[in-house]
Amino acid sequence: MTRVLVTGAAGRVGTHLVRELRARGAEVHTAVEDMRPGDRVYVCAADGPEKVARETAVIDAATRAGAERIVKLSAMHADPASALPAFKWHGEIEDHLRKTEMPAVILRPAFFMANLLMVAEGVAHTGLLPAPTAGRRVAMIDIRDVAAGAAAALLDEGHEGQAYDPTGPSAVTFADVAAAIADATGRPVRALDLTEEQARPRFEGAGRPDWLAAHLAGVFALIRAGGFEHATGHVEALTGRPARDIGAFAREHAAAFA
Repeated sequence: MTRVLVTGAAGRVGTHLVRELRARGAEVHTAVEDMRPGDRVYVCAADGPEKVARETAVIDAATRAGAERIVKLSAMHADPASALPAFKWHGEIEDHLRKTEMPAVILRPAFFMANLLMVAEGVAHTGLLPAPTAGRRVAMIDIRDVAAGAAAALLDEGHEGQAYDPTGPSAVTFADVAAAIADATGRPVRALDLTEEQARPRFEGAGRPDWLAAHLAGVFALIRAGGFEHATGHVEALTGRPARDIGAFAREHAAAFA
């Protein structure tokens, strides 16, 4: 039985990953202190100013323990030179991981479909799906497909040394997303394309820390520049099945938008 240490097991992806691993017969642990030689290690800490320190500490512990493989959950556009805080942190962690020369797999998923749930209550009340996207397409991905890809990267052979960019099966506009939600709920929903100026108060509100407001604004700037339009087949390459589409996501979360 393969032993896997999952950090961030209570997170959005981690919760699904633990289920995937156990369903595939893996022995799952969540405490770094339990790490042993030969373990496979999933590295993910919550976004925030402590992310780099926390994840590099796990990587260093795995290196000392003689872990067999590390899978790092990163993000599309990760870059230590990025002006976007979370992408900068991911890039710095990726650099640290490469310097260890440990057998590793890096997953850089696109925009999460689950991010839409942040505005689900507003959609339910107004019938509007607001976003500053300039009508550009986004190859957004279901977090369960990210988790399934991570499980495959941890348990299956042939992935070491690879970096994958998991996305949904196709890129969609927010108008497509609104139509999918309308079909799933039986209620009219339309996309409202905001300007950058109109969107700024939404990013800076709700008690969000400054770094998160800056990151959210930057992500939508990347969307407007076409930075998330390219769909890959990496979910299928990892898991052997196609990624879920936005229609499936909308149907499964219809209650949140209704």
